[in-house]
Formats: sequence, structure tokens, C-alpha cells
Amino acid sequence: MDNRIEIFSGKFNNIKISLMGIFMTIMSAVIILIGFCSGSILYKIFTLIFGAFGVLFFGAATLLCIKIFFVRKPILIIDNEGFYDNSSIASLKNSLISWDSVSKIKNMPMMGQGMVSIFMKDQEAYLDKLPIFKRLITKMNLALGYGEITINMNQIQNMNGEELTQTMNEYRKNNRKYKS
Repeated sequence: MDNRIEIFSGKFNNIKISLMGIFMTIMSAVIILIGFCSGSILYKIFTLIFGAFGVLFFGAATLLCIKIFFVRKPILIIDNEGFYDNSSIASLKNSLISWDSVSKIKNMPMMGQGMVSIFMKDQEAYLDKLPIFKRLITKMNLALGYGEITINMNQIQNMNGEELTQTMNEYRKNNRKYKS
């Protein structure tokens, strides 16, 4: 395999996800407002924390989807050396992840959503490269049993999780052949 595959996000999926993100951000802001209007101090604290987390999380995810919609760059590039993952907020942007550092690639759907999970040989070395916020998100994925890199298939157009897993595993296998 001498070719390079560039995978783009689907525009319709980005619009759909952006609209859902805007809705969830607004709902989180409403939770903050409800917290200001309530009587109990414990309820205020809970709703303010919960609402602020929702606004930050959904707001950031929505901005990322809107950016991906307008800036047409590949969100996943696969070649003989490795791959570049720009598919999520926790991605190690524009950094080559070599096939030698990958231990396993697995299709792991979650609640009806396609997910491809990539497990690294040296988890700590990968985590050390990430900024603190991305490291926290990655550790949450690890706690759920997913790999250090998780690619949401809702972002990928014209391919499902099985196809992406098979393609990436073929490139990984061919890379080992060339090195032998």
C-alpha cells in the first residue's frame, strides 16, 4: 500500500451535531439560570457546577464542529508511516502517530454510535504529549475501556467503523512487513 488516504467529515453530520451542541449549550445555560433562581444553597451549587460544565463541554464541542464544517481539512490521514488524527477535541493535532506505537485497533461501538478505538503500546508516553485538558478527556475514555485515541464515526463520511478498523489494520500490517 503506497497510497495515502485522506478522510473528511460529512457536512450533514457536522450540521446535525452542531445544532445538537447549540441546543445542549443553551440547556446548560438554562440550568445555570435555574440555579440562580432556586432557594436551596446546595441546589444552587449543584446546578451551577453542572450547568457550567455543560456550557464548557458542549460549547467547545460545538465550536469544534462549526470549525470543521467551514475549514475543509481531512480529519484523518492514513499512510504507510502512521496516521494523523484531527477527528476530536482530544486529538493530538497534526502529529504523526506511527504504526510502531500502536498495539491494537478495534471497532468499539458505544450506544449505537460507531467508534474506532486505538490502543497505544506506551500509554504514559502518549498521555505525556497531551495538554492537561486533552489528557483528562483521554483518561475518561480509558476508564470506559476505550483506547487512548477514539475516533467517532459520526465525523467520518462514506465509511463505517468496521471498514476504518480494517483499513487501519491493513496499513499497520503492511508497515510491519516493510520493516522486516
